[in-house]
Amino acid sequence: MPNDVHDKFNFVPLSGARIWLSGSVPEGFTEPQRAVLLDFVRQFSRCVFQRGGHIVHGCHPSFTPVLLEEAKGHQEQGGRKDALMLAVSRLWSKDPSVVSLDEWRKTAIVDETPEAKGNQARDESLEILRKWMVARCDAVVVVGGKWWHTVAGQAGIPIELGLAMKRGLPCFLLGGFGGVAQDFLSRNPILLTQLKNGLDATENRRLSAEEDARSVAEKVCAQLERLPLVRGRGSDGISFRILALDGGGLKGVFTAAALATWESQSHLRIVDHFDLIAGTSTGGILAIGLGLGLSGQEMLDFYQEKGATIFPVTRLRGRVRHILRHICKPKYAQEVLLRELEKAYYPDGEPKYLRDSRCRLVIPTYHAVAGVSHVFRTPHHPDLTADANIQAAHAALATAAAPTFFTAAKIANMVAESSYFDGGVWANSPAMAAVVEATCFLRIPLERIDVLSVGTTEEPFTVRKQTKAGLIGWLWKKKILDLLMNVQQESSLKLTRHLLGEPRFLRVNTMTMPGSYKLDSPQEIEELADLGQQTALQTETLGPVKSRFLNEVSVAPWDRFA
Repeated sequence: MPNDVHDKFNFVPLSGARIWLSGSVPEGFTEPQRAVLLDFVRQFSRCVFQRGGHIVHGCHPSFTPVLLEEAKGHQEQGGRKDALMLAVSRLWSKDPSVVSLDEWRKTAIVDETPEAKGNQARDESLEILRKWMVARCDAVVVVGGKWWHTVAGQAGIPIELGLAMKRGLPCFLLGGFGGVAQDFLSRNPILLTQLKNGLDATENRRLSAEEDARSVAEKVCAQLERLPLVRGRGSDGISFRILALDGGGLKGVFTAAALATWESQSHLRIVDHFDLIAGTSTGGILAIGLGLGLSGQEMLDFYQEKGATIFPVTRLRGRVRHILRHICKPKYAQEVLLRELEKAYYPDGEPKYLRDSRCRLVIPTYHAVAGVSHVFRTPHHPDLTADANIQAAHAALATAAAPTFFTAAKIANMVAESSYFDGGVWANSPAMAAVVEATCFLRIPLERIDVLSVGTTEEPFTVRKQTKAGLIGWLWKKKILDLLMNVQQESSLKLTRHLLGEPRFLRVNTMTMPGSYKLDSPQEIEELADLGQQTALQTETLGPVKSRFLNEVSVAPWDRFA
């Protein structure tokens, strides 16, 4: 298609496509051989960047400088920072003399994968890295490679090509530049019929034997353009980022402290780096606050300053009266929570509505009269705009209306008033609800979704003592309620992890001793804040959060349909 037609319709042929460039400069290459191979890397990455695609690479030191140079030039011409994604194992990245993460992050998105331990640490760390990359890409281009003659079993290219073929990805095996790619192809010519790249065996044979770097780069890019690499609408960047915040009453202090810590460490705002934020109960209070532009620190301040007001601590006599009242009525006054939410959300006194959120929101609740689950959402879909004019504080009140703690929240929606309870009764961890929203209503492919799921601390849980219990045994200390809450949360998280795959799901939480923290105990607020901060600062948490989510690539503005 002529360039003027491309420009006229803003057609970007590889928009959003992620291409894994697998390979390296083989040991023993002459300088001319090395120059030709690196010229291909340069020409190919430039070609992909110009067409709106993204390069994914495993940080081999022979390819990485060239890729960074091309990515820098692309950015200087107005291109996106996430055009280049580098993945590196923590096994190597922990040594700054080996890996310059801070320098790389100026030009690319850099993700650290976990480091394995033990005698097989190197091989197992590489396996984690490779599985991460194959889960992130839409096609793979294999070129060069080393270790074929000396230690054939450790040659990376056959392993990486095998992972890509097993997943059914389009593959390009370029043997014309030598190395493992050439040797592997000569020993396994049948591979030319199994690459699923839209070319027949004869065409693949010609392409795999060609030695002109520019010509090969252009031909591979042209064929990539013909392939349906991005299914669904996708997003304009390397991933569609979701933040999912659990319920847990005042234990939301832990979550708020983690969010505040990440914003402080990255000097970035969370709301600018997530395409969708989902929150249930206390997580819904946080999600809506973030959507309205409040910082993580401001939300933490809300809990620290107003926690004791919303969940008052009483003297012994008052506590007994409180317990007796709780037998017949909700434990706390809903009006107090609503008043404090309005003060926090509407600092200028002007009410704000879900339509005013700076990012898409998904807020699970439960419709009391109809007896069905319900989701309050921003008007991010043309057929789902009924909640657009709901006041933010009222939506937060509804998702946090925990049975026995608060009365059902009454909200006038469209033509009638409805009553809602806490969304934690069906989605205390809203990650799955958020993924369904993204895939079913926003048409985001699963392969494009990255989820950061944040808990509110957890305790070891078992019902082994109830295996023969009757009614009293299950009602004692609310064991039946704990069972139902734990199993729905645990299963939701497990299913989300399985659905997305480990590389696209990051869970942040911490295990505490049984009985350490309650849903409504203000005395523990400062401990929870400290625990949230410490958990957020852990290397295995902070690194992935900054690489995959708070990575200086702001999300695109969302379409409002109301």
